[in-house]
Amino acid sequence: MFSFHSKLALGVVLGLLLPSSLSIAQQGDRKGHVMKDPIPQSKIPPSPYLDLKAATKAFKVADGYVVEPVASGKDVNMVLAVSFDGNGRAWTAEMRSYMPNIDGTGEDTPNGKIRVLEDTDADGEIDKITIFLDGLILPRAVAVTSDGCLYTSGDVLYFTKREGLKPVGKPIIVDKGYARGGNAEHKANGLLYGHDNWYYSAKSSSRYRRINGTWTKQSTNFRGQWAVAKDDWGRLYYNNNSTLLQGDQFSPNFFRGNPGYTPKTKTSHRIGSNKTNPIRITPGVNRAYMKGTLDKDGKLANATAACGVHIYRGDNFPKSASGMAFVCEPAGDLVKAIKIERDQWHKPSGSHPYGDEEFLATTDEWFLPCNLYTAPDGTLWMVDMYFGLLQHKTYMTSYLRKQYLSRGLDKPKPSTGRIYRIRYSSNKPSPVPRLEGLAPARLIEFLSHANGTIRDTAQRLIVESADISIEKALVEVAADNSKPLGQIHALWALEGLGKFPAAAFQPAIKSQNDAVVNTALDVMALARSNDESMSKILKVTPMKPSNMHTLVRAMAANGLADQALDIVSKNAKVNYINEAFISGLGSDAKAFQKKHGKLADKALGKLLVSAAKTAKVKTTVDGAHLKSQALASFKRGKESYITKAACFGCHGGDGAGLPNLGPPLTPSEWVTGDPERLAKLMLVGMTGPVTVNGTKYTPAAVMPGIKHNPSLKDQDVADVMTYIRNAWANKSEPVSAALVKKTRTATKDRNTPYQEKDLRK
Repeated sequence: MFSFHSKLALGVVLGLLLPSSLSIAQQGDRKGHVMKDPIPQSKIPPSPYLDLKAATKAFKVADGYVVEPVASGKDVNMVLAVSFDGNGRAWTAEMRSYMPNIDGTGEDTPNGKIRVLEDTDADGEIDKITIFLDGLILPRAVAVTSDGCLYTSGDVLYFTKREGLKPVGKPIIVDKGYARGGNAEHKANGLLYGHDNWYYSAKSSSRYRRINGTWTKQSTNFRGQWAVAKDDWGRLYYNNNSTLLQGDQFSPNFFRGNPGYTPKTKTSHRIGSNKTNPIRITPGVNRAYMKGTLDKDGKLANATAACGVHIYRGDNFPKSASGMAFVCEPAGDLVKAIKIERDQWHKPSGSHPYGDEEFLATTDEWFLPCNLYTAPDGTLWMVDMYFGLLQHKTYMTSYLRKQYLSRGLDKPKPSTGRIYRIRYSSNKPSPVPRLEGLAPARLIEFLSHANGTIRDTAQRLIVESADISIEKALVEVAADNSKPLGQIHALWALEGLGKFPAAAFQPAIKSQNDAVVNTALDVMALARSNDESMSKILKVTPMKPSNMHTLVRAMAANGLADQALDIVSKNAKVNYINEAFISGLGSDAKAFQKKHGKLADKALGKLLVSAAKTAKVKTTVDGAHLKSQALASFKRGKESYITKAACFGCHGGDGAGLPNLGPPLTPSEWVTGDPERLAKLMLVGMTGPVTVNGTKYTPAAVMPGIKHNPSLKDQDVADVMTYIRNAWANKSEPVSAALVKKTRTATKDRNTPYQEKDLRK
């Protein structure tokens, strides 16, 4: 959950090619680092554990807003994630055993809970607590449904049915490897219910959906490190510890129309700068002694613990704040606001509406904001673990340990945690509707509610009901261009019920709202119908830059591939247009290739050939060409890649690399080339920029070497090297422990990471 550079670091150690994972307390120390205090102890103010009243007063929030307590102490002990049910109750995941002491001993104690918080008198404060589940191991995500609850315990994603607030029957294992990884910093989390009726997670390349009563897992893009959010269109947002905000240009799985073909398209973009403006000096950052970590005033200069990203979709804040991103940065004791803008192709960018001030900041060093949510009453909920030990033991340095102990940050109260709501002072919170138990027909009106959380809940309850008798009523909402938000959710509710009536799409594509038009085209692409009525709609859909990609994909998916190809040919220089076409073809790529043969557009033709080869399912097995000891090494390396070496955190499970984190491992001359060079950069580390397969990459931070990691012996490193050199499309000779040992000896005196020029010689 937490990172290398930070006071709280939600994510992996940022790496250039392969991240390091130091495995025991205080082993974050690096040889050659001079851990000189950047701020004299005499100038560091004390950090007393404040009571709720004092902590609330310590906040400095943007003009016009107020911060109000919702719950604290034993009611929200180490809460880090929340999910709202149909009646506005908050289901909370309590990760009580995270860093129980300075050494992190007892972290696997099964004392985590899922509890339900209620405000029975609607005064804004929780007054009733119900335990739903107990005895969990570090539960980090929760998502309530009409008949149960999705949650994590250890590495496993479970679903437990419920009657009211009581669990029923035995837990169902949805994914036994949901949170596989190294330590607590390398675990999937989030469980966001997407517009498309799938659940998405950060730090994960999988999504989940219940279809005909059975939970289904499917591949998706690997996104972020801690928390995932969506806007009113349904596009996803996330971040990593040193990048405050990233966002997708298109809807989830837009380019994955062919289930057997993994697209290489990268349409994730950084949004806004990473500059931070704390109102307190911040010496309690793990690498604060390194130049550039703190500014001249001793305050965090740039994000190093970004987490808890959220897009505000409520009805309490002013209209100017609708769709604005809010991001937790606990290393700087602040919450950042980022205004999101998009160009005609929907590529996002961001600005900071409060300039050199933050939306919210505090002088309280115990403040640990980890998640944000649009609440059912329209306010913004802020989850504060209120906890001093922000760095996980795996990356604890001697410097940081001294910082913690000197200010007593290792001694929280027996029960710690707070939830606040941030409210626009001129507006009262909205009444919370009670949706659970309503007939599906009565839920339809809430698809147009002003609060996105209410709309999401109504859609989810309708889909979970599986009541197809309301199809006509949903079509009426989808066709009502006066209520665009309702149209979007009605279209996705129809998709969730398996219904794709032309009567819903025809009015929607005529909307003046880009989100409505593109949603209709997205849903039509998923219909994959050759129905004549669908074709007629697509043929007359006005095309413009804002819907070119969605129109091409929908046409290719619905029997109009030739017409879609004509659009692509005339707009060949438009980014991602080829990939949209290939996605629309889906599993029909092979038949299309057979019909058309070699295409005039070489770039498109190359994509088509690749897609056609995998039009059904992938038939080759990674490592199948290896035998005996090499195969055994490959299998061990695959396990280490995910777990103790945690390489997947920066490079993904498919080795394709992740934006701002790590470049691709396939294809990569660094991986399949000279094994001794690969061993050097793995052992010592490397700093960017670096060119891989002709493309320049500039990851946000240095890849630390793994030679000081006591959990990775020579054979372990050789295994990981053998794995990445033979996984995916790679096929290179395996690596021996002897080569790693030789390289370790040769580099024993080097403590600074390599640059590309050092290893290109």
